[in-house]
Amino acid sequence: MGFFSKKIDYPELAEDTMAAKQIHAIEGSLKELIGQISDPLEVVPVDGHAFVFIGKPPKRFGMAMLDDGVHSLGAAAKEHGIDQIQLQKINEKLRNAYLHCQDAPRYKTSIGGKAVVVTPSEQLAKEVSEITKNIYN
Repeated sequence: MGFFSKKIDYPELAEDTMAAKQIHAIEGSLKELIGQISDPLEVVPVDGHAFVFIGKPPKRFGMAMLDDGVHSLGAAAKEHGIDQIQLQKINEKLRNAYLHCQDAPRYKTSIGGKAVVVTPSEQLAKEVSEITKNIYN
C-alpha cells in the first residue's frame, strides 16, 4: 500500500441480511472467480445472480455476471457480436452507473479467504441490468 493509497474499512456484512443470502446463493461461482483472478472484487447481489466489478471502479475495472457460473463481460459481448467500440460505450455506461451509486452503503465479507466488498444497491443493480441486458441473456 502506497503512502497516498486509500483503503476504506467497510462494516462487516451481517449474515441475516438479504444481501448475505444472495451472496450465499452464488458463493460457488464467486469462489470460482476468486480462483481465477487476484484483483479486488465488488459484488452487487441480485436475486439469483450478481454483478461483479473487478479491479478498481470507477477508473479501471472489468465486469462479470455470476449465476451458476462466471460470465465475463468481454466474453459475453464477443459471443453476442458486440465490437470493441460498442464495448467501450458499455463500459462508459457502467462507469457512470457506478458513479451514480457511489454513496450507496458498502460492506465487507470474506469468501474463500478473500476480502470482498458487497454493495447491496437496488439502483446500481437495476442500472447494470439495464446496461447489460443484451449481453447477459
